[in-house]
Amino acid sequence: MPRGRTKGPLTLFLFLMAGIIIGSVVGNILARYSDAQLFHQSFTIGTQGMPAILDLIVIKLAFGLSLTINFGTILGVILGIILYYRY
Repeated sequence: MPRGRTKGPLTLFLFLMAGIIIGSVVGNILARYSDAQLFHQSFTIGTQGMPAILDLIVIKLAFGLSLTINFGTILGVILGIILYYRY
């Protein structure tokens, strides 16, 4: 049986991450140079303020994650999904 190229979850993850990064950059550029209110709105999901800290005396670990979503990020995710299924 010939082995073909299959798309796995790692490929989808890479397409989504590329879409998020590129979309966020484009969204920030549009917010800077556009007067439309749509591009100026964003919201943050994740740990606000101090992250969770685990103190093990020898080493101190801080756990925190924050994601800022704007219009460009949403467009980037949609574009990443479309490109994943197209190619």
